[in-house]
Amino acid sequence: MSTANPAPAKTPNFPQHTPVADRDAGPNFSAARVGPLKDLIRYAVDSPRLGLTLPGKVFLQDVLGLTGMEVSLGLMPPHASIPFLHKHDQNEEVYLFLRGRGEMLVDGRVVPVSEGTAVRVAPDGVRCWRNTSDDDLVYLVIQAKAGSLEQWTGTDGIGVPEPPSWPTPA
Repeated sequence: MSTANPAPAKTPNFPQHTPVADRDAGPNFSAARVGPLKDLIRYAVDSPRLGLTLPGKVFLQDVLGLTGMEVSLGLMPPHASIPFLHKHDQNEEVYLFLRGRGEMLVDGRVVPVSEGTAVRVAPDGVRCWRNTSDDDLVYLVIQAKAGSLEQWTGTDGIGVPEPPSWPTPA
């Protein structure tokens, strides 16, 4: 991958303390390699509003030039927790847990999570999560404005008549 930088969508609320250097972009795509999931802890974002740095977090909005959603990758070390509760004005979130075990706290209710668990939280849901295991908790968070989805792949996807033509690797 080259280090071409896609144009950022907006200034992120949580500046990336550790930049993603391995990036590529073309007229209709952007790509980033953050490396093995076990190494996500090397990334961090700063939260000036909260006055803290969140280790193991990569927000992809600025990295990929996202315009319709926010996506982040996270790694939480064993027995750690997000140190604050939060909710959103407009965005719902989906948390996809990729490795480890933990718990989400949503509106005072504890939801056990582990590899393969998906949790959707409405904007007003007061949330936090923690790692309850001796292994890293790795997760993906996708957020978009609640109620904004007007189509899905089955109604928005458009087939292209020609078959894929893969270039010969160099």
